[in-house]
Amino acid sequence: MNFDRINADAGLTTLRGNDTLRRSNHRLSDPHLRPEQPTISPRLNKRLSRLFVVSLLFAGAFTVSAGDAYKWSVQYLIDNSRAVFGRPQKVSPRHNRGLAISPDGKYLYAGYHHSFNNSGEVRRIRIDATDYERATEALLPGVRAKALATDDKGRVYIADDAAIVVYDALLEQRYLRIPFGVCDGVATAREGADLVLYATDREAGTITRFVMQESAATVTAATPSGFDGSGSLKVAGAFDLRGLKVDSKGNLWVADSRGGKVFRIGSGGKDVKSVAVSGAIDLAIGGDRIFVTRGTERVITVLDEEVSVLGTLNVPWEELELSPYGNNRNGALGGIVAIPGKGFFVTNEAGQTANQRSTYGRIDEHSDMVNGKMYRDVFGDDNEPILHATEVEAAP
Repeated sequence: MNFDRINADAGLTTLRGNDTLRRSNHRLSDPHLRPEQPTISPRLNKRLSRLFVVSLLFAGAFTVSAGDAYKWSVQYLIDNSRAVFGRPQKVSPRHNRGLAISPDGKYLYAGYHHSFNNSGEVRRIRIDATDYERATEALLPGVRAKALATDDKGRVYIADDAAIVVYDALLEQRYLRIPFGVCDGVATAREGADLVLYATDREAGTITRFVMQESAATVTAATPSGFDGSGSLKVAGAFDLRGLKVDSKGNLWVADSRGGKVFRIGSGGKDVKSVAVSGAIDLAIGGDRIFVTRGTERVITVLDEEVSVLGTLNVPWEELELSPYGNNRNGALGGIVAIPGKGFFVTNEAGQTANQRSTYGRIDEHSDMVNGKMYRDVFGDDNEPILHATEVEAAP
């Protein structure tokens, strides 16, 4: 099947957003803070979108289901003309790769490699907010989060330089620091009574399994356990292990960027299968679909549970008014998280809006009309969009 064409149902993008070190969560009533309305009539657009999706699904009916069509929008981005918690955003933060979602599905956690004082930061972002500043409810400075995960209690696991650090959901209290190697992938799972953390070491080509010690709301220790008894599993044939997830059956899914593969590893480190996926960076489990981001190739490969390639999703850059190549042609698709049956969120690291302008963000002194169109930033682009792809149900 051809996912490339199916996800062309992207025309009506829904701008979501932002609040700001801690914020209130009220919705905005100011119409100037809401997205532009489409010029096509809603009734006609709905009919055209439905006909388009149905025709594509029919063309590939032997493999495609209604859940394979997606509508894309920009969930969040860095509005360069605005400040967050009193900090200007003209030059930072940048390089958003790490991404996680709270267990209740209400918050994203976004990790940026570049921030103030040549460090990184993690932001807690409310998904249902409609303004970018207001959506940013918390900011944790000083951590370079190449990978993020949450557990079933909402705690946040951050792959920082030479360590994994664990924070509370509000990013206010650090519970634990686990010394580690070069980690680009973390994932948690509840295995019986145990809370388990998995982490990849990209240089050693290993996955480490930690059993976490819990005390009330906190975690107090991490003990390597399982696999061969050391807690470590050497993945045969791996070159550059990155993103990591655990599915509902206890399988580990891991991306190997330089090796151009995705591995599925059964419970206990046995029954290893792999499939070729060029440039694999991160992955998300969306029910019976596995979504694999491919870095600077800027596409998403879709796998099934048996590690077979189903097709490729392309981002509709033009409809979203984003640059397909990003800043200095370094744009990439990185961290990705899914909500089964509802779609996924994905980072566009080093991404930016198109044509050195932006239709996103607040209307302010940087806004103006150009050829009858309102640009929220008329003299500069905005950066680091987080994209949201929602499943579209085709008419029977």
